[in-house]
Amino acid sequence: MENRLRLRTVIWEIIFPLVLYYIAFLSTMYFIFAFIGRSSATYMVAQIIAAAVTIPLMYFASYKPTQEAFSGKPHISKELGINIIYIVVITLLISLALNNIISMTPLVQMSGGYAQANENFYGSTLMLELIGSAILSPIMEELVFRGIVFGNLRKITSTGTAIFLSAFLFGIVHFNIVQFIYAFLFGIVLALFMYKSGHMYAAMVGHIAANAFAVLRTECNILTWTMDGSAVAWTLSIILLVAGSMILGYYVKRKIIG
Repeated sequence: MENRLRLRTVIWEIIFPLVLYYIAFLSTMYFIFAFIGRSSATYMVAQIIAAAVTIPLMYFASYKPTQEAFSGKPHISKELGINIIYIVVITLLISLALNNIISMTPLVQMSGGYAQANENFYGSTLMLELIGSAILSPIMEELVFRGIVFGNLRKITSTGTAIFLSAFLFGIVHFNIVQFIYAFLFGIVLALFMYKSGHMYAAMVGHIAANAFAVLRTECNILTWTMDGSAVAWTLSIILLVAGSMILGYYVKRKIIG
């Protein structure tokens, strides 16, 4: 009986919402492409419209598992501000380090899917990229992978397993090895943010901060020397990763309020 309940939970509360997410998002993307054409210049416009359509659906789908799995409610306070500062600092350190390290490996040259993704994400204007990649996409993806997947997995398995599996699925859906590694590792960080804060806002803040910095870094050529493959770049990136991981460890152990 318990095994049947778990299987039903996996199918109806994890797999079905994921299928609904992709149907809603991708069908809207293709519909927009049919009118404006598909190119690196129009991709972000289609993504923004598709995300705006999909977010309300995912919000309602994620509301129940989020309410059942997490009891915390964000409220304006000093503690909330401190929590957000921790999240942003940890995010910038770890995301910068991971991007640097992965970019300095041969994986980038080996992945055609990663090159295509970069062309799509950074082929528009800075403002559209910030709206699409740094705001709407993180909100949409957090509703799906932390709100629905992580929230529902916590009903049928341990927190550690739920964190791992939700991050693994988050990595898989990026469909190339470079983004899989980054999304999987960063997905663990985002799930920890949500788990310790007790609310989805924490994961959203971290995701938005990481994507906003990535957009600004790419379009404004910020800190490009930190991934040039030199000994200095490697050393700095490892130091940033260690520092971010240590602060994350402290963050996980401390009592989070707000």
